Amino acid sequence: MNEIKLTLQENEVRALFQLIDVAVKSQGLQVAEAATFIFNKLQEQAKEQWSEPVEKEESKEEETE
Repeated sequence: MNEIKLTLQENEVRALFQLIDVAVKSQGLQVAEAATFIFNKLQEQAKEQWSEPVEKEESKEEETE
């Protein structure tokens, strides 16, 4: 399988997280496994590079909803 490398800005990763969240909320279990796989992969890479941990940002978003 060929590997694809992609560079994203923090705001672009956050936008992808939001899109994944919307997909799971609208399609439920049909997309949950794929969404979890992609989310975890992005989160793993982002954790090492972001100044503010992903978990804190997610908590802030949940508080505002």
